[in-house]
Amino acid sequence: MPVIQIDKLENMCTRIFEGAGLSDEEAQRIAHSLVLSNLMGHDSHGVIRVTQYIKALKDGIVHAGQRIKKIRESDASAVVDGGWGFGQTVCKQAMELAMEKARARSIAAVSLYNSSHIGRLGEYVEMAAEANMIGIVMCNNHGLGRLMCAFGGIDPKISPNPIAIGIPTGGQFPIVVDMTASVVAEGKIRVKKNRGEKIPEGWAIDAQGNSLTDPNDFYGPPLGAILPFGGISAHKGFALAVAVDILSGALGGAGCSREEADRLGNGVFLMAIDIQAYKGTDDFKIEVDAFIRFLKNSRLMSGFEEINMPGEIEYKKRQRLEKEGILIDDNTWQQIFETAKSVSVSLEDEKP
Repeated sequence: MPVIQIDKLENMCTRIFEGAGLSDEEAQRIAHSLVLSNLMGHDSHGVIRVTQYIKALKDGIVHAGQRIKKIRESDASAVVDGGWGFGQTVCKQAMELAMEKARARSIAAVSLYNSSHIGRLGEYVEMAAEANMIGIVMCNNHGLGRLMCAFGGIDPKISPNPIAIGIPTGGQFPIVVDMTASVVAEGKIRVKKNRGEKIPEGWAIDAQGNSLTDPNDFYGPPLGAILPFGGISAHKGFALAVAVDILSGALGGAGCSREEADRLGNGVFLMAIDIQAYKGTDDFKIEVDAFIRFLKNSRLMSGFEEINMPGEIEYKKRQRLEKEGILIDDNTWQQIFETAKSVSVSLEDEKP
């Protein structure tokens, strides 16, 4: 499995997207987003998605160069149509719109539909945190992508429905809560499959409701189901998934998880809160930083060296991988080269 330096990997992905017909700006935007996910330790949303994105473009499922279209709008809200553009393109536009409205009206919410896969949700709430706002983003799978079972059920009825919250601090990185309502994102099972590894018990069940550790048993056919997070309290993960599905689907134009859905994508709910309108940014950060110090100043359980805040492990991983490079499994590496060839891009000079 090769270890690839960041600039090299991002350049390779950019060349592939440019070869597929994307503008330089959009190609760089998507490539940067995918590599950033790898840097943060979220390989499930990283360069493993290059092949998926190019196939969707060729199949006409996703379109390059899209701009969001406002369908409904008020001073503090909007419903926007992404035109089935690349998620990293149209969701960024939707978050920028929410932030623009929040600056004028203290708080704003935008609902995005007809968007392809938006990638790592933390990326968008980090945009808000960098602008001294609180960002909240959640999404469903536009009615499809039903990979998680209901609490007490076997059949995959609902998408994993992630949610992210970004909060600025006075430190080196923001607090970033980025989690799915399922035990694990489907992409992490895909990563294990590509690496030929087992998955832990408690992640998923097969189509008969039996616990499994072989990712191939999850994909079937027939397809198994990912479990809601929470273990013996998995009703909590399921409840969160239901709320996220409704906010992301019913409120805008994506719709909730359902049998008759015909196109996989992301329905997205985005919110921006302007801290200055409430307490003032400096006072807010003083309060948050004091809270962080209070939490970290705790006796530690056996096996723990420190208490990490949400987003801290990802921050540390990024610092390390920016120096060391990113480990790419052999299957994903081969898929990247095959995808490049399919858009008439040669990456032979990039092989280690």
